[in-house]
Amino acid sequence: MLKHNKKLVAFTTLLAFCVVVFGAYVRLSDAGLGCPDWPGCYGYFGPPSSPGELADTEKLFPDQPFNSTKAWTEMVHRYLATTLGFLILILFYFGIKNRSSIQQTTNTDNKTMLPTVLLLLVVFQGLLGMWTVTLKVHPMIVLAHLMGGMSTLALLFYFYKKLTSSSLPVDKTKKITGALLIGFILLIIQIMLGGWTSSNYAALGCPDIPLCYGQLWPDNMDFSTAFWSWQSFGSNYEGGLLPSSAKTAIHFTHRIGAVITLLVLSALGIQYLRSTSGNIRTAARYLLGALITQFVLGIIMVWSSINIVLATAHNGFAALLLLSFINLLYALKHR
Repeated sequence: MLKHNKKLVAFTTLLAFCVVVFGAYVRLSDAGLGCPDWPGCYGYFGPPSSPGELADTEKLFPDQPFNSTKAWTEMVHRYLATTLGFLILILFYFGIKNRSSIQQTTNTDNKTMLPTVLLLLVVFQGLLGMWTVTLKVHPMIVLAHLMGGMSTLALLFYFYKKLTSSSLPVDKTKKITGALLIGFILLIIQIMLGGWTSSNYAALGCPDIPLCYGQLWPDNMDFSTAFWSWQSFGSNYEGGLLPSSAKTAIHFTHRIGAVITLLVLSALGIQYLRSTSGNIRTAARYLLGALITQFVLGIIMVWSSINIVLATAHNGFAALLLLSFINLLYALKHR
């Protein structure tokens, strides 16, 4: 049963990664409102295709012209997310069913608590997915949806690590250091800044690099509007409604955060490359590889004026960077 569950969790984790990356593609291709209603698409289970269905869409949604590519992009993402939710429900069922048979094992709590938390999280993710559409891709909802997806992926990956047969018992003498905690918090903040940049369409807030509008510190930044001004519900936020000065402030803050995160995580990774444990050294290499790739992708994205393939890869490596950090923490705690 353990091997069976491990394979299911591994597949579910891989699917969660695909959902996160494809969700980024949906945002970047402006397909978040490819279907203006939820859970259907223009009143149908899938994107309309027949002449009669297309005629109905014009009557029901006169302000939302039908775009087949965007509609299918959005619906494929919904289908993948629904499948992910179904698999997590199965994991929850197995966790409850096997509770009595694993009472004596050291992993009992994680085999029952993690599926429960994942189920609650994926239900909330479904609500956020609905609100993303009904509230017209409001930046705060889009950011919450992104962080929920990252959290789901991270918990699934941790669940998979807990089920690996090669896992060793927790080394209670090894505590998470303050430097690791700071690094993890910085990484979370940077991912949130990336989500805020994307949800406010501020990826080109600074069109040049390493300078921004030819300046080391741009003089056209409005931090108050960028981070503290509430954007009320009711508007269509596709394309972003913030002024350019606010978008520049968001992008520049994300850029500064990238440099700080690079320096801190690089220092941590290099430190653990000198560990006597092969598992820790390998985990540190994964962390440094994901970190450097992510930083380089960010630079090339600006040079390419935000090529959609590179931008999607940038989101994907943000997820991989998060998983590689969790992998390092797991290696440090399990000897």
